[in-house]
Amino acid sequence: MRLMVNFLDALRKVRLKLSMENVVYTNQNATNLASSNLRDESTGLTRWFGCKAEIPQKTPAGPEVLWQNIKRVLLMCGGQKKPGAVEDERRSKDSCKLVDVLEAQRFVSQVFAAMKVPKQAASEMADALIAADYMGQHSMGIHRLPAIAADLLNRTVVGNAKPEIVSEKKAMGLVDGHNAPGPVVANFCMDLALQKAREVGIGWVSARSSNCIGFASWYACQALEQRMIGLCMTNGAPTLVPSGGIEPILGENPIACAASGVHEQFLADFGMAALSVEELELSYCNGWSKEVPKLVALDRNGKETTSTEEALKAQRIRAFQPEHKGFGLAAMVDILCGVMTGARYANQIPRRGLYSTENAPADLGQVYVAIDPMRFCPSFEDRLGDFHRLLRQAMPSKLGKPAMVPGDKEMQHMQMVDDQGGLTMTACTLCVLDELATKFRLAPLKMKGNVPRTSEGLQVA
Repeated sequence: MRLMVNFLDALRKVRLKLSMENVVYTNQNATNLASSNLRDESTGLTRWFGCKAEIPQKTPAGPEVLWQNIKRVLLMCGGQKKPGAVEDERRSKDSCKLVDVLEAQRFVSQVFAAMKVPKQAASEMADALIAADYMGQHSMGIHRLPAIAADLLNRTVVGNAKPEIVSEKKAMGLVDGHNAPGPVVANFCMDLALQKAREVGIGWVSARSSNCIGFASWYACQALEQRMIGLCMTNGAPTLVPSGGIEPILGENPIACAASGVHEQFLADFGMAALSVEELELSYCNGWSKEVPKLVALDRNGKETTSTEEALKAQRIRAFQPEHKGFGLAAMVDILCGVMTGARYANQIPRRGLYSTENAPADLGQVYVAIDPMRFCPSFEDRLGDFHRLLRQAMPSKLGKPAMVPGDKEMQHMQMVDDQGGLTMTACTLCVLDELATKFRLAPLKMKGNVPRTSEGLQVA
């Protein structure tokens, strides 16, 4: 837990600094620059993102046209002419660089600020991406910058919108996100839930008119600092096909839960898909894999496919096995987040960013819960420690390595980042950030050198 608390404190200091200083340019210059970029460079910049800055034509582009846009963006991200162009794996790993966590946060914040997102909101959006990379969930990290930028440039997401409370009681609240960036809505809701939990022991806050929040664990973990249990869930654009079906009807609809004791922490975060679309994107643009496992994806004709390219074209993903239970959990989340909040649900939700010619708001629904466990059991932290001891004893390792419980993987990755002195940036990510620095005339990202080697090889995340 201490790693997470230190991380939260460090990000707060960066956010305060950004709010008090003009890091690269004055507010007036930022406004002029953003306006100039959106107006004068709209052709080049939006072509790079594979999207349109203006309202799309009434006649939507066909699937092949959409795929060419997606493919161009993904391959540009990877700096490759075609998937798998990196011939030598060692050479690919040697191209990875280290970037200080707070330096990455600084740069991403400025990218969002250059797109006319207020500095506070820009910093919150950057926090969510950096946290995902810090905790090892790279498919939800900086890799998602092109998709988020596409939504901002398309005006699908309103960068300067602010959420507001629609109704509330002592232990619950309903928030209208007003189509603000997902992380901004999520932080507002989680703060409100924590406030209510401090007062009455539990806070349940639902949101509508929100957008993609990214890594759900980031918001659940914010409860740990106040020694509370945090829960976060959200619906999403349809990519999940029902058992026996071929059309995507539900989103991956993740659930995250975080709790901590004195020496132990619990963190569970899982989407309902066998493999997320974001993971497919990350694999494709890095040239890591041209195939996906069996029983994961369908092609555009509804037939089984193991091709990463075909899976990305179709975005028809199976739920985790047993499939009917994975899909059932996704449906449960959609009832709580979509049906119950007044937000969109199921296939009412439009497809996102790079995969859509429409710029209709997503209107996602979300739930944020904070619980003060001491109100239920004063010895909760000691009991959680004993719970973890039992789990570790019940799962002996056959390889001589300590057994892992939910949360260990994230904590180990955070420790690895601290030990090696920064985040691992692949050639894919570096290409994206270099292009953004040029387009928005930002101070380039400062590198710390190559990823250090260990006795087991490179510490590539």
